[in-house]
Amino acid sequence: MKNNEAVVWFSCGAASAVSGKYAIKKYGKDVDLLYCDTGGEHESNMKFLKDCEKWYGRKIKILKNHKYKDHLDVMRQHKFITNVHGYAPCTHELKMKLRQDAGYCDSINIFGYTLEETKRAKKLKEHNMDMICEFPLIDNKITKEDCLGMIWKSGIELPFMYKLGYSHNNCIGCVKGGLGYWNKIKRDFPEHFKKMSDLEKELGITVLKHRSGEKKGERMYLDELQPDMGNYMQEPSITCGIDCHMNLSDIDDN
Repeated sequence: MKNNEAVVWFSCGAASAVSGKYAIKKYGKDVDLLYCDTGGEHESNMKFLKDCEKWYGRKIKILKNHKYKDHLDVMRQHKFITNVHGYAPCTHELKMKLRQDAGYCDSINIFGYTLEETKRAKKLKEHNMDMICEFPLIDNKITKEDCLGMIWKSGIELPFMYKLGYSHNNCIGCVKGGLGYWNKIKRDFPEHFKKMSDLEKELGITVLKHRSGEKKGERMYLDELQPDMGNYMQEPSITCGIDCHMNLSDIDDN
């Protein structure tokens, strides 16, 4: 599939969208734009992708693992949700594997990490010494808020998840979310919450764990979640990509 020496990993997030614009400015036609369709993200993402194509004047190639309907299907087939190290089969099967198979391992890989994520970018490079990485937003001192503003000024409608107050645009019901996140999902997308809750019981595996009290540290099922548990606005931003397993310690500290 590889066509050019540089590739932008477009995620339908505001930051990756802006990084794509910077990459096209630098590399012109010598850069590819790829999006991994997980099947579990909000339907508004496809409109955002098409709007970005118009903004770029370029097509975004869509990668899809047709073995799975969505992230829940991956978990069901693998009988596994996530482990203490942050590994999730959905990320591997629906994103990482597709990236590897696309043939860009030795290319210039361009990621939409913002200025606030400088440490995250450094960690990614340290754990992937053989990968050539570029972070145009960090190089240009662009923040997440800057990206949102640039998208708005360009007349592009942001994906619906941002409008609901989510700081990311991952699958609806991401297993890397905390207590506050899942309470927000329960309010905003009760049908998605129920699907994950039912899957937990089916597999006998939980997404969350108790943060306080006598059960602190013990795993907890989603149907045990109380409305006053967690605070989404104070929880670390959820990552779902090549480095997601490296950030679990940050989530566990809250």
